[in-house]
Amino acid sequence: MPESPTNSDRQSEIESTAAVPWSTLFYFGAPLIPAYLLYMMLTVVYMQFATDVLLLAPGVIGTIFFASKIWDAISDPMVGYWSDATRSRFGRRKSWMYGSILPLVALTLMLWRPPASLEGAALIAWVTISVIGFYTAFTIFAVPQMAYGVELSPSPTERARVFGARQISVTLGMLACFVLATPMITGNLEARANASLIAGGGSVLLAIAIALTTWGLPKERVEFAGRGATNPIKATRDVAKNPHARLLLLVYFIEIFGIGATSAMTPFLLIYVTDATDWVWKIFLFYTIPALLSIPLWIALGKRFERHKVWRVAMGLQAFGYGGILLQDEGRVGLMIGCSLLNGFAGACGQTLGYSIKGDVIDYDEYQTGERKEGAYLAAWSLAQKFGTGLMIAFSGWALQASGFIPNQEQTEVVKWTIKGMTGGAPFICLLVGMVLFSRFTLDAKETDRIRAVLATRRAEDQNAKP
Repeated sequence: MPESPTNSDRQSEIESTAAVPWSTLFYFGAPLIPAYLLYMMLTVVYMQFATDVLLLAPGVIGTIFFASKIWDAISDPMVGYWSDATRSRFGRRKSWMYGSILPLVALTLMLWRPPASLEGAALIAWVTISVIGFYTAFTIFAVPQMAYGVELSPSPTERARVFGARQISVTLGMLACFVLATPMITGNLEARANASLIAGGGSVLLAIAIALTTWGLPKERVEFAGRGATNPIKATRDVAKNPHARLLLLVYFIEIFGIGATSAMTPFLLIYVTDATDWVWKIFLFYTIPALLSIPLWIALGKRFERHKVWRVAMGLQAFGYGGILLQDEGRVGLMIGCSLLNGFAGACGQTLGYSIKGDVIDYDEYQTGERKEGAYLAAWSLAQKFGTGLMIAFSGWALQASGFIPNQEQTEVVKWTIKGMTGGAPFICLLVGMVLFSRFTLDAKETDRIRAVLATRRAEDQNAKP
């Protein structure tokens, strides 16, 4: 028989599920605006910058991104485990967030300011170190920061609010990349100087934002300290043994793999297929505005319906939107606008309700193991995201080179269809597959309510047992 919570336990649970203050939501989300300006610059602009400005072959860039994902398979789980196990007066999450500041600044500058004298093997080595280093530094910040967000409340509704606030900031950072960085770098004669300027200003702003907002966040929950896995192998094994985590990770990886190259390939699509270079940043704007405005709607729908079912519907809408890109051709800007509006609207669902569902899966792990491993789980999802994105960018780079892509020239039909396939065809297929697989997800609201009640009882008993 599952444990039943007492009256005092219920009161404690009610207090712990109170609304997260708006000030906390602000401090939690604010640093993600400059963070995702820089992150999306790497995702969206860097391949085109590397091929057309640094004059590196697309296959080389694809290989570098692939190598970075191999390293992520090691670094992400370790950061998640170490974050769970950290004991510090600053907190087990905040310590890592503070510690990410200097690496992020240094590697951002290295990424976008390669010495003009570098060429050949020396330039490839510089780009390889800076890409892998930046992703590692970003993990040091992002995984503990997401884990902190899950810990703010056990309530699915409040977690949706927390990560809704996070997604608003992420989207604003993306918007800054699309409006500021994309037109200043993509197809711009001053691309190298502009990239250096944005990287310098963005990294300073990020350092200030992380320092101030981390200091302003509430103290971490002391009852979770020291309750991580005993070793990283056990943490990884527990994630793999969790049936809900396995399915969610598979679906998430398939979804991310499908759309992973769309941001990087969209400039190629608009420059070389649609012949609309001036529309590159505008098309991204048509994606981010509905993504931003739809977040409250997805939170409301998640309160009324089963969240994983809402997410499945959104995946279907995205598949339809990306499938439309296969019809793209010269001058069809209106079609691209329509696809972008639909994809932005639907894509915000997974980034909002998805994290609330991940919180439920982490609670299930605590129910089974008695440990709190937010870091280990969110590292696994971070790895799925980065590996899916990096792998598809790598495939896109290899495919471009194999199809005969030549920068700054008219492309053959084979190259154009390769671009459309990577931007529209791959997402269409992967999203449909993910939507079908996700129908097997069974961790519904009734079961998560029961699990949270049991966990509340256990925590109260542990607290009462202390001298």
